[in-house]
Amino acid sequence: MELTLASEWEDNSEEWLIPQLLCDSLTLLSGEPKSGKTALACHLIRSLITKEPILNLIPTEKKITVAWMGFDSRWRREVKERVPELENHLYFATSRVYSAEEDWDSLANLMVEKKINYLVVDHLYGLSDGADLDRQNQAQSVFAPLLKLIETTGAGVLLLTQAGKSSGGRAAHSVALEGIARWLLRLTPSNTKKTLVALGNNAESKVFPIKLTPTKIALTEKVEKVHNEKPGTADGGLPERANFILDNAPPEVRGGVKILGKWFSEQNRGVNTPGSGRDAINNLIKGGLLAREGKRGRVIAGPKLVTALSACVVV
Repeated sequence: MELTLASEWEDNSEEWLIPQLLCDSLTLLSGEPKSGKTALACHLIRSLITKEPILNLIPTEKKITVAWMGFDSRWRREVKERVPELENHLYFATSRVYSAEEDWDSLANLMVEKKINYLVVDHLYGLSDGADLDRQNQAQSVFAPLLKLIETTGAGVLLLTQAGKSSGGRAAHSVALEGIARWLLRLTPSNTKKTLVALGNNAESKVFPIKLTPTKIALTEKVEKVHNEKPGTADGGLPERANFILDNAPPEVRGGVKILGKWFSEQNRGVNTPGSGRDAINNLIKGGLLAREGKRGRVIAGPKLVTALSACVVV
């Protein structure tokens, strides 16, 4: 256990590896079976490694080396056939279930040794090894080795998972799955034109209408915001209020409800006093639209926010 003074801690990482597509922590990509999740993941790592834009977005200039852990039959052959030009920048990791703690520690050491700074896991059902993903405590246990690997190596992780039928691409099982991830990508099914919804608590949420095949990915229409709050209204809807706070509140005011409430009361959003601003923040926390990191940590998106946002998506 260590204690580090906040003023002495330096963050040298990049928050985005591909803006609004891949963050430097855990990105969860969900979609129905055969909707193109693996194909999309291949296009994303191709952009990371080659630095070619994807969906008009520019990837990080940082050198990226990727490890891929698959669980489906013949997954190595499938990946190599889809991205043959990346074989000198792509490692295949031995598939391991979440409970194999020593193996995950070994993988972390190997990633540091070989300077691998991104991991793709395809997909959650193989990783979870029969755990009950409808139970929050078991879902958190399944994610634990990935979160530890991110912390110890500084690498980002893309985790693929199945979506519920007719759910708009939302990850199946407990809402904890989406709550644990830092950024969400939801792929909706279609024979040709698909929709990729990107949302989370660290950027504006958007909808990408795309054409996706194993060899090509392209925008088919203009990118849209997931939600639009009407300015000048007193409320705009609680999810929109929570999202406004997450999108606009400076980091220095998100460390406490009182100071965040004071800031919110100054934003002309229908809350006029610091006290009512504090009450508004507490109500959003109680309603699950906002949350605290730990007992008194910074204010972040709550477990119900991503669900509420997805209901506003027009596909």
